[in-house]
Amino acid sequence: MMDWLKNENRQTSAFLRGEFASTLWMCAVAFGAMILLGLLAGLFFPDFAGRFIQQFAQQLQSAGVQSEDGSISAWALLQNNIRATIATTIYGVIPFIFLPALSLGINAILLGVFAAYYIHNGYSILMYLAAIVPHGILELPALVISIALGIYLCGLINAAIRHKPRPPMVPSFIQICRVLVLRVFPLLLFASLIEAYVTPWIVSLF
Repeated sequence: MMDWLKNENRQTSAFLRGEFASTLWMCAVAFGAMILLGLLAGLFFPDFAGRFIQQFAQQLQSAGVQSEDGSISAWALLQNNIRATIATTIYGVIPFIFLPALSLGINAILLGVFAAYYIHNGYSILMYLAAIVPHGILELPALVISIALGIYLCGLINAAIRHKPRPPMVPSFIQICRVLVLRVFPLLLFASLIEAYVTPWIVSLF
């Protein structure tokens, strides 16, 4: 069992450092740029930022992630995040439109808008970082990886439709599943626990 797991991890690491690396870095850079865009939009249009934040909070409540008193369920959060990352990756099967990029834009802009909201309401930027960084150092990489997987999958399908050179589809799909199970899901598990039990305590210190 351990030998099998080591082999799976080795293949996953090779994939992340090899043919998938350029897609992953492209998504990471785009994610950072969209955060900056969201920050600027929130600073110049504070009413938009307020409505955006309110809508996001309502979505969390409707998903059962956040209760009315503001507490977060780690289990509900984990389920919600796993569903979101799987869906984001699967969106890549739709050819040509690179639909996972939409998820990248929405989530990155949301982070920027949150920062603008804190600034407009007189909160310390350190408080914003305290609310994001503890779980974000795990959750955000998981999100970017899943988006990059969807974009990579879309690129494979586009190449297949156009009869262009590409890696074999079935092994590539298996590799995508490996990354989700061995990298993305563990990151989301620990991020959910931190967001539910550690982040609120850190924020309470401010």
